[in-house]
Amino acid sequence: MKSPTIIATGKYLSPAVLVAVVLTLGEALRAGETAASGDPPASDKPLAAPPDKNDPDALFKLGKAYATGVGVKPDDAKAFDYYRKSSELGNSKAQHNLGVMYAKGTGVKQDEKEALKWFRKAAEGGAVLSQYTCGCMLADGKGTEKNAAEAAVWWRKAAEQGYAEAQFSLGQLYYLGEDGVKQDLPEAAKWLEKAVAKNHAGAANNLGLMYEGGAAVKPSASEAFRLFQIAANGGDLKGQSNLGRCYALGLGVGKDPLQAYRWLKRASNKREVTASNLLADFKQGLSKEQIAEGERLAAGDEKIP
Repeated sequence: MKSPTIIATGKYLSPAVLVAVVLTLGEALRAGETAASGDPPASDKPLAAPPDKNDPDALFKLGKAYATGVGVKPDDAKAFDYYRKSSELGNSKAQHNLGVMYAKGTGVKQDEKEALKWFRKAAEGGAVLSQYTCGCMLADGKGTEKNAAEAAVWWRKAAEQGYAEAQFSLGQLYYLGEDGVKQDLPEAAKWLEKAVAKNHAGAANNLGLMYEGGAAVKPSASEAFRLFQIAANGGDLKGQSNLGRCYALGLGVGKDPLQAYRWLKRASNKREVTASNLLADFKQGLSKEQIAEGERLAAGDEKIP
């Protein structure tokens, strides 16, 4: 079953430049799954001995084995049962994975309310991924009513533990402001800066827009350009579009039509609407030779793993 999608905001970060901040709960859930490369193949053989029913760690490990098919034949129902038993004994990893199973409807009927319950229990125990996931669900009203203020509480807990996605989400929340959360641009810049320090591409793009427009920071075209480079090289489509725009207009860098075409084309190839529109206008002022060279550069980028 397809993982539910959390949309943190559908608003614009800048009147001039479209910014869509999309968070997927699926990414958070996948990050919590415990399969590892190099695991031995699945086996139909039962485990040598049953775990101690009062040992939460042993129960968690057995649930993990059935969930991933490591040493046993995969069995979602059994994985769910052992995760549940371990969760009831307070194992935060099991609680998070139980939340994943409820959120996805794996081994049990999908139930977002129950998923949030177990994510919250793990979050209360200090599990950073669960704290972040709680924030995502609360921000979009998954399993509960939307509650931006409570989402901010959980994102802050995860952000203070250094989790870049939470730092990014918290920064965006403070930039835009939501019901119960007052807009706070200096606080937004603070958390986006922390996420950028961990090479978060989306945070780099949005902080670049803040430097371009002088929102709670000193305007700096060169700093905006630097941040757009980080975002673009990190695969952020908005960052690629903005980097192409910088090269086209000479914002923070000398004008370079080939680099402008290259980055706008890369983003346009992934259906980034702003880049596609900018590229269509930009091409009108280029020669056939420049367009051909720009196409060659963009095509070469596609071959980079």
